[in-house]
Amino acid sequence: MDVWEHFYDLTTQLEEKVHQTFTERNRSEMVAHVEKLLAERDALLLKLPQPENEAERALIDDVLQKDLKINQKLEFLFDGLKRELRNMKKQKSSKQRYTNPYQSVSTYDGMYVDHKK
Repeated sequence: MDVWEHFYDLTTQLEEKVHQTFTERNRSEMVAHVEKLLAERDALLLKLPQPENEAERALIDDVLQKDLKINQKLEFLFDGLKRELRNMKKQKSSKQRYTNPYQSVSTYDGMYVDHKK
């Protein structure tokens, strides 16, 4: 198989995987698979020769278009993960405040300190 065709196949697989629906159950598997495909693609990127004919140039154009879609989808998914992590941290802190509401109260509670002499 030609190197460019293999690169195109990896890009197509990556695009299909990224456009699948992510759930909480399969998220770690999907992320691992996407990372694996990206690593293979990165290793193959160093071995790519200059395009020799029009067919390879057409593959390059198609890969570039797919790459834009993949990057947009990955940014969208990454933003969703960041938002979810922020919500989890916020939920954790509000749960702590609910269970121990007097945690942030000053230690001078009930004590009178006279600053005048």
